Amino acid sequence: MLLFYRLILAFLIADYPLQTSGIFRLRYEKRWGVFVHAGIHLVVTLLLCLPWLGNLWFVGGVIVVQLAHGFFDMIEKKTLWAFIGDQLFHIATLIGLTLIFADMPIAGWLPAWLERLWADNYLINLLSGVLMSTYSTAIFVWFANKTLRKGFQRKLFTEYYRYSFMFSGLAVFVGTVLAVQLNPLFLLPGLLPMAFFIYKARKSNEDDGSYSGAFRLDYLWATVAGVVWGVIIGLKLYL
Repeated sequence: MLLFYRLILAFLIADYPLQTSGIFRLRYEKRWGVFVHAGIHLVVTLLLCLPWLGNLWFVGGVIVVQLAHGFFDMIEKKTLWAFIGDQLFHIATLIGLTLIFADMPIAGWLPAWLERLWADNYLINLLSGVLMSTYSTAIFVWFANKTLRKGFQRKLFTEYYRYSFMFSGLAVFVGTVLAVQLNPLFLLPGLLPMAFFIYKARKSNEDDGSYSGAFRLDYLWATVAGVVWGVIIGLKLYL
């Protein structure tokens, strides 16, 4: 699973924080925009898989996977189910890459300090948990709103919504990890930002299709995601 964890982290980094609004628009305004996005995936994946880059078959496999990523992203995703299918497709390609190169030897040419960081599965999965409980959950909740709430027209993200959602999700995640590893009381300060934003969440607005408490429900979903990923990472429930 050493390879798979690094492939997943690379996917999350390239698909969320490095997919800026400009890259996102480019994907739909220019046919070649999806390959700019796929190229970012390629670079991040190769960087996180440095000890394996001496294997040209592996490098070729990564290039093929990212080309497939680019072609698949030409399909516009408008619903929650399309978004889930998109994510499952990309994860399936990473699983396939892992199975093919599972026994690939690791070149020990990294500096000792960097190799220690790179080989730390807990650190790698902790970073993945941070991205899952912030960026990934925010996109998932938006697609769920768009698909499941009748008449939903809300803009993708306002600055306040985006940063409050991700900050509070991160706080819940960190609080949960510390709670299961050190002391359950750490969960309380982790929940405080989320509780504040739930309290401040605005009421219904006919312009964007929200209903009373809609934003509060969004933050509650973020709380659930932060707790779930915090428990998985904190208890090291990954394989």
